[in-house]
Amino acid sequence: MRGFKHFFANPILKSKRLVIRGIGVQEPMPPSIINRPRGTGDYLLMYFFDQVWVAATEIPTRQQPAGTMMIWTPGRWQYYGREEHGFRHSWMHCDGAIVRDMLKDSGLPLGTPFRLADASIVDRHLLAIHEELTRQPDPDAMIVRNLLDNLCRGISREIRAADRQRQIPSEFLAVRHLIESEYDRPLPLSELAARTGHCISHFCELFRRYFGTAAHEYLLRQRMHQAAYLLRDQNMAVKEVARRVGYTDAYAFSKRFKAHFGVSPTAFRRQEPATGGET
Repeated sequence: MRGFKHFFANPILKSKRLVIRGIGVQEPMPPSIINRPRGTGDYLLMYFFDQVWVAATEIPTRQQPAGTMMIWTPGRWQYYGREEHGFRHSWMHCDGAIVRDMLKDSGLPLGTPFRLADASIVDRHLLAIHEELTRQPDPDAMIVRNLLDNLCRGISREIRAADRQRQIPSEFLAVRHLIESEYDRPLPLSELAARTGHCISHFCELFRRYFGTAAHEYLLRQRMHQAAYLLRDQNMAVKEVARRVGYTDAYAFSKRFKAHFGVSPTAFRRQEPATGGET
């Protein structure tokens, strides 16, 4: 998309507790360093698509990688950019008690750079806020508030997810992916454990620690929920559903399905709306 910036000279919202002063989405910047020792008197949320220098207290000693985000609080030193190359960033100047409370409640890092791998979280919500402020004759402060809350919560959730992912060894993430993608074939614990380089007992202990459930239960849940999805197709026989989720015996599948959902596959199908086929 083509980047833009938009500053609002006059208050757009009829609320002193929530003020939006400017929004930029993927705005291209020439080679430059922005240096505001006293900040801008408001909150500044900024996501960088390129490697940049970023700080809130003093001139930094190293650059931050692409995908860095920064939230400056009012009065903090705003220092960012790079002189050797241009850079792109998405940002919002905002202020008010609502902004302060949302940032506090979401637990987002303030005044320190942090990584955010998914830029779409920022751009999607900034675009929605900008559209509400510019496309509506009477912008709704509650809609903007909700969008801002969703932005803060989305960033917070992404940070927590990234922290959990960093704590899980890659070989266990690969095993989880295997279970989620190849549940239609036998996946004995011996094979799963071998892929991580651990004995079966140690593998089972670690899998539960990393994912909060036993490996065989994770596989069972994957198969049962995929079966529930397939059963919505009235043209697919129950034994075919069983085969597609790794069961050669339709009776064993039905027994397992009923234990999991409390009803048989046939009864489950009767209570679900019909569909025209898989999507």
